[in-house]
Amino acid sequence: MGMVSKLPKKKQTKKFIWVIYFLQFLALFTLGLSLLVSGVLAYIKYDENIGSLEESHLQWQIKTFWVSLVGLVLGILLLVIFIGKIVLFLTELWLIYRVFKGSFFFVQGKGVDTDGFF
Repeated sequence: MGMVSKLPKKKQTKKFIWVIYFLQFLALFTLGLSLLVSGVLAYIKYDENIGSLEESHLQWQIKTFWVSLVGLVLGILLLVIFIGKIVLFLTELWLIYRVFKGSFFFVQGKGVDTDGFF
C-alpha cells in the first residue's frame, strides 16, 4: 500500500478533487486526453461522497467533463465549415472558467451550485 492509502479518507478525497481540477485544466494542452481521465476519476469518487461538500465539486467536475467533451467533439466536427475554431475557443474559455471557479470555491471550503451552466 502506498502513502496515499494511509491518509484519512477526507484528506485523500480532497487531493483527488485537486487532481481532477488539474487534469481538467491540463486538457487545454493535451488535446482533451486528460479530460477523459478526469471524467472517469470524478465518477469513481462520486458515490462515496454523496451528502458531503465534495459531492458538489464532483458534480461540478462531471458536468464540466461532459459539456467540454461535447464542445470538443462539435468543434472538431465543425472545423470543416470554419466555425469549429470559434466553438473550440468558447469551449476552452468555458473550461478555464469552470476550473478556476470550482477551485476558488474549493479553497474557501464552499460547495459549488451545480444547477446552472455557469
